[in-house]
Amino acid sequence: MKLYNVLFVLVLVVASLFAFANANTMLRTTSVVIPFAGTQVVQLRLWGTVGFVALAALYSLFWYWSSTRQRAKSADTLTKLEEMRRHLDEREATRFQQLQQQLETQFREVLLRLEPGLAPAPKTSLLSRLTGTSAPAPVTPPSATMVPATLETLVARIEKVRDELAADIAASEHEILQALEVMRDRRRFLRAFAMPDAFKSTRNILELQGYKLVHDHHA
Repeated sequence: MKLYNVLFVLVLVVASLFAFANANTMLRTTSVVIPFAGTQVVQLRLWGTVGFVALAALYSLFWYWSSTRQRAKSADTLTKLEEMRRHLDEREATRFQQLQQQLETQFREVLLRLEPGLAPAPKTSLLSRLTGTSAPAPVTPPSATMVPATLETLVARIEKVRDELAADIAASEHEILQALEVMRDRRRFLRAFAMPDAFKSTRNILELQGYKLVHDHHA
């Protein structure tokens, strides 16, 4: 049971006991001058107790509405964080596919340079077949001394892309963990104090904790 529900039940019980113990006083009539209505004879103490209970009920409803609104904002923030994480995963998957295609292309070129026999033979044209001319001479492969340089360049590019991927993944994980930690602190704060002024917007809470939500860090 929430704190505002407990307070409302306590107020209701205390008001009921007070009214029951002072029933004669509560039912005693009193003359009251009401503006624009003249003098009226009412049971002032009884209506005062009813008004106090009504104010307590309104206060409890306001507290419940604030709590529900705060939970909705927290759920919206979690949804945004999940969308950001999914977007980052998609971007990393796309970059990984591009890297894989690039590696396959580079390795294919290296294999063709190391073993020229694996390269497809040049196709002779129809004119050369009819005229009986010889096929064009195959292109000589590049020197083998170029292969180590190509491999070194390829390894350097692979390491560079790997470091970039690791840095992006670490940054995204740090942002998500930081945002979740802020939300946990906020929930503990609301459960511990449960004050009406503590129900602030999610953006203000994040700014007070020194963190600004980034919708798309890599955009």
